[in-house]
Amino acid sequence: MTVGGGKLLAGRLALILTCLVWVAQAQRVIDADKIEIQTVQVADGLYVLVGEGGNIGVSVGSDGILLVDAQYAPLHRKIMAAIRKISQQPIRYLINTHHHTDHVEGNEAMAKAGAVIIAHENLRERLSAGDPSPGNPARATPPAPKQALPVLTYSDSITLHFNGEEIYVYHPPPAHTDGDSVVYFRRANVIHVGDLPSSIRYPRIDTGNGSVDGMIAAADHILQIANQDTKIIPGHIGTAISVKDLQEQRDMFVVVRDRILSGIRAGKTMEQIIASKPTAEFDERRKGRLAPDGFVRLLYQTMIRR
Repeated sequence: MTVGGGKLLAGRLALILTCLVWVAQAQRVIDADKIEIQTVQVADGLYVLVGEGGNIGVSVGSDGILLVDAQYAPLHRKIMAAIRKISQQPIRYLINTHHHTDHVEGNEAMAKAGAVIIAHENLRERLSAGDPSPGNPARATPPAPKQALPVLTYSDSITLHFNGEEIYVYHPPPAHTDGDSVVYFRRANVIHVGDLPSSIRYPRIDTGNGSVDGMIAAADHILQIANQDTKIIPGHIGTAISVKDLQEQRDMFVVVRDRILSGIRAGKTMEQIIASKPTAEFDERRKGRLAPDGFVRLLYQTMIRR
């Protein structure tokens, strides 16, 4: 009896420590007190919350509230306050676009608030196992607590009928990660794409399981289902972009990829390729945390791996 009690106590302590480590990861990254949550309406019953981390999509209506992504755990109180200014309805669902901390660390708190978490099956595996992120150790995370894991997963696509919307969620081939989800609100004609090509900046690719070709293919597919009136919610920078912006980002990927590939085939080193400035004509418009040289280095590492 004593041994069993000791095992139970040890198990509980391990679970508590795991949760504390998972939350502490974000507390070292952001100062929640200095961050304000901005709310922007993009369509009837559809909003975007901008804070620190991935943009949060919010669908509100008679069925309740559906969220896309959850940002960082320390921002949960502010996120909830922003949601309550929109609606007092219960939170029913949370869709994760991919497993990176700035999009999913609020999962546990949202689950406790009543959300059923939905994601691609690879995302659940990544969160369950933790992410060593060998290409970017600063993004490494330990295994997520059980309550932060998706309880409903899919392999190819899933459709939700919620708040009068037909919400089509599908998985592209490995792109930003191998667990990406695109969320298409058909009636509103709004697509939340997470960190797939969208925002006008140099985006990151998970060097462990993403790919440059996958990013281009994902952009191509989004362009196929979108039209000139479609609003695209990016993972970062801004609340909605146009199809033209997405096309430009996709084309930038193709040009830079081909230039890097030519350098690799010519036997050039990574530093030589960086020095050739393969992004030069795109740099002015793409202001973000990832500098042009860092973007080239990232693409090079991803391409060499494959």
